[in-house]
Amino acid sequence: MFDMDGVLIDSVALGLRARKKLLANYDIDLDKIPDPQGESHRAASLKSLLLSVKNHSGVHIDHDEFARIFRNKLRQDLEELDVSVDPKLVIFLDELKQHDINCVIVSSSLNEGIDIKLNILGIRHYFSSIVSGSDVKEHKPHPEPYLYAMKKLNLYPKDCVTFEDSRTGIQSGQDAGCNVICFTKYNPPEDPAPGVITSIKDWDEISYDKLVELIAHST
Repeated sequence: MFDMDGVLIDSVALGLRARKKLLANYDIDLDKIPDPQGESHRAASLKSLLLSVKNHSGVHIDHDEFARIFRNKLRQDLEELDVSVDPKLVIFLDELKQHDINCVIVSSSLNEGIDIKLNILGIRHYFSSIVSGSDVKEHKPHPEPYLYAMKKLNLYPKDCVTFEDSRTGIQSGQDAGCNVICFTKYNPPEDPAPGVITSIKDWDEISYDKLVELIAHST
């Protein structure tokens, strides 16, 4: 199972800049808003972000309207920077497909945002299912996104590997009982991630055989 932002696409820093710029229109300085997860809002869903803004500043921002504006801004930025899929990721996804591995996206982003990014990357066909923030009540670091994905696909936690880049996502996967790999290329965590089965800096550091070996050693 794959997280989206910071794993499949290099969008974390870009998304954070877009959020800061849009919040400035409401006279909100995001750098002054505490992040309960201690990640400077880099991994927060829009739902969590706007809740933190309201709790700290008292300013209520309509979620759906903000999400719509944010999606348009992020799509424009991604297209202007000509962001594209990592060829090494494609090689890995091809290998997983050859071994009939069920690949799933589990993200706190909403459906519309995921669609934008998948259209840019051109890798939708590798994934049998997508679980977004639109599908669950609780977002990461709550385990519900991964629990929902496993229930939907009739999967067992011990057989699942999740690729995450943030402590928020790592906690979500671990609390759901999954094996978690920390992907550090785009959004390296400030502190080493405890409890992950391994960390990788790029997609050529992992393979189907390596996954099988890691899962065997984790049980």
